Amino acid sequence: MKLLGRSFIASSIRLLSSRQPKSLFSTLKYQTFPQCSVCNYKQITQLSCTVIQQRYVHTPTIADQESMSPWQRIKLKMGFHGKLQYPKMRLVLSGCNLYICCTDCIDFSEFVKVLNIPDTFNSWFLLLQLHLWMVNVKVSQMGQEGAILKENMYKSMWQNVEQRLQKFQDLTSSDRKEAMENYRSLMFLSILYYDEGLMGSDKQLANSLWVQLFAMDPNIGAEQLELMVKYVRKQVYHHDSLDPLLILKPGYISFLPLVSDKLDPKKVQRDLHYVTDKQ
Repeated sequence: MKLLGRSFIASSIRLLSSRQPKSLFSTLKYQTFPQCSVCNYKQITQLSCTVIQQRYVHTPTIADQESMSPWQRIKLKMGFHGKLQYPKMRLVLSGCNLYICCTDCIDFSEFVKVLNIPDTFNSWFLLLQLHLWMVNVKVSQMGQEGAILKENMYKSMWQNVEQRLQKFQDLTSSDRKEAMENYRSLMFLSILYYDEGLMGSDKQLANSLWVQLFAMDPNIGAEQLELMVKYVRKQVYHHDSLDPLLILKPGYISFLPLVSDKLDPKKVQRDLHYVTDKQ
C-alpha cells in the first residue's frame, strides 16, 4: 500500500465536499451494452434486470429499539442498557472483533486487482467503510446488544485509522486532524448513500457505489459496478440469514468471496480462530 503525502489530503479525501455528484448515466452514456430483453434499455439500467433476479432480497427485521419509549431510548444513549443477553464487556469485545473481520479477514488486494482501483490508503478506507456498513445493516437489527456492537466496532475503526495515519511521516498533526475530520464526514455520507441504494433499485445502488466507493471516477466501467452491486446484494442477503446469537458472543461475521457465491469452510474456520485468538 502506497504512503501518500500532503497531496493525499487535498486530492483524495475531499471527494464530495464541494460539488454535487454527476449522474452515473451521463458518465457511462458513451458505453454500449447488450440490450436487455426485459427492460429494453442498453445502458446501465440493465443492472436492474441481470443482477438480482429476486435472488438477493434484503428482508430487514424490526429492531427492539423501534418499540422503545422515548425515555427508554434516552437511557440507552446514556449507557443504561438494561438486561442484556450477554455481559456488556463481552459485547464490547465482540464489537472490536467485528472490526477485525472487516480488516484482517478481507482480501483488499483482490479488490484492488479485480476492480482496477489505486492501491492507496484512501482506497483501503473506502472499501473498509463499505464492509463496516454491511455489518452495520445486520447489527442495527439486533436491539440493544447490536447498538453496543456497532459503537465499539466503529470506535475500534477510528483508533486504527488514527494509528495508520501516524505512519505517514510527512503529515503534520494538523494534517492528520484534518484527515480524520474529513474521513468522519465521508463515513456518515457513505452510510446515507448506501442505505438509500440498498433500499432502492440496482441503479440507485450502482450510483451510490460509483459516488462513494469509486469516487465518481469516469474510468469505472459497467462491469465493475455490476460486480459490486451483486457483491453488496449477496453479502447483505447472506448476513440476513445469520443467527444473531452466533454474532453476539464471538463477534465473528463471515463474508462471501468477491467473485463467488459460496463460503470457503476452511477460510471461515481460519478467520474464526484468528478473531477469537485476538482476545
